[in-house]
Amino acid sequence: MIFDKLYIKGCTFSIFGQLGPEAIFSYPIPDDSSLELEDRTHYTSRYSQRHYMQVAVKSISLLLSDYTFENPDGVKLDDVAIFGVLPYPDIKTIGFTYFTYYFSTKSQQYIPATLTLFVPENHRSYIYDSLSRLKEPIQDFTREMITIVNQNQISSELEGMEHFQKNISQFLQFFSKLQNIQAKPISPITKHRRIKIVFTGLENTGKTSFLLTIKRNFSELPSLLPTTEPTQDTLNFLGTTILKWDIPGKEELRNVIIKKYETYIFDTDVLYYFIDIQNPRISESMEFLQNIVEVLSEHEQKIPIIFIITKFDEDISQREQIQHNLAIIKAKIIPVIRDHPYKFFHTSIFSIYSVLNAFSYGLRQLSPNRELLEHLLKDFISKNDILTGLLMNENGLVIASVQRPLIVKNNILPINQVFEIAAPQFTTIAHQFSQFNPRAEGTAIKYQFSEEDFVYLRKFQVHEFTFFGLFYSKSSKTDKILKEKFEKFKNRIENLLILYIV
Repeated sequence: MIFDKLYIKGCTFSIFGQLGPEAIFSYPIPDDSSLELEDRTHYTSRYSQRHYMQVAVKSISLLLSDYTFENPDGVKLDDVAIFGVLPYPDIKTIGFTYFTYYFSTKSQQYIPATLTLFVPENHRSYIYDSLSRLKEPIQDFTREMITIVNQNQISSELEGMEHFQKNISQFLQFFSKLQNIQAKPISPITKHRRIKIVFTGLENTGKTSFLLTIKRNFSELPSLLPTTEPTQDTLNFLGTTILKWDIPGKEELRNVIIKKYETYIFDTDVLYYFIDIQNPRISESMEFLQNIVEVLSEHEQKIPIIFIITKFDEDISQREQIQHNLAIIKAKIIPVIRDHPYKFFHTSIFSIYSVLNAFSYGLRQLSPNRELLEHLLKDFISKNDILTGLLMNENGLVIASVQRPLIVKNNILPINQVFEIAAPQFTTIAHQFSQFNPRAEGTAIKYQFSEEDFVYLRKFQVHEFTFFGLFYSKSSKTDKILKEKFEKFKNRIENLLILYIV
């Protein structure tokens, strides 16, 4: 059977049908199905009809929102293409799900649809290691399923069964593509995900100051000494141990780092590259970056590169020389990095948000649940007339952030200002408050910093992890809304947070 050697043990295509969420097509066929085929190789005892239905309900329910029938913030449902990972502990399976919408020719409205792949828990790292390669075939196959559903006016599992047998060949072709992907692994498959991030750039570009700011060790900044050799450290992020390499860019070490690529750069998940805006040393920096990109390309490592433009302090940020340096840096970098995903951040150790946001962004790229979390967060703030929403862990790292289009009202603060004003004090207040009042988790702390600007902090727990929701609105009554409705939102997202990065 095709599944004997595959890590992916099955899949189901689901829609919001006549009676709610429906598992329209599932393969392999469960033993307890009423569908009768002569060829028993298409059947399985691993999953039952109830299991497929459970996945349909869970995945479609996550996608259902006010956007399905109303569209207050201009979301184009045709463009929704979101991936996520959900746990199914009763069948010891991780579901890798593609969420989208399609226009139903039968109901004449947009319908949520999902395609879920089933992977045993002990092979969960396969999903994370193969994310980029799995996405295209999954999207293509989902489009095929949507075409079949529309052509045959299917809106229920029963109607799907009537057309299933003639579509088995498409499932077999799809799993053949998955088999080809598995045959060329990027790294060994393990039970737990292994993550490696690298910080590098020329010497004296602010890497260590950046890391100390993340750790909040501000007292060490004045006496900081340059990093003279590669150092390895660990970071615990939502239950995952992340291996951090701080690789100095001292001239005599650069060639060593490139030659010992297997030790320092190979199998990196995200790379942060530092440039000092006040002393960019562009030629040297571009040469070092070029060497890194070349060895990454040689080993087919297409990883995100996060460019950290350091010492971008507010009092000098608009000076002509600084803006000139910034323009030159970006113009030189873009041709060098080829097809690597990239992002620029301007940071200053005097702005904690600039540092935390830049670091958080890199970690968010490692999560398949980021887009779905932001989709649900946007749905929540739109329904409750909130302008900005951030989800953070207890260290202030941003897990998801959304802001509604600024067409609603004038004088709306951007996310960075909301965070800069409120987050540092609020996390401290929330910790202190919860120590004296165990019920603090169920309340929202309100802070008014102008006549009509309010920030609310809502602490919540998911298993052993502490999180904060930071919300900005123009209403003094948002705390009541959060008290009434936040718990339901938390219940929708907690499984996404549990598997955010592990």
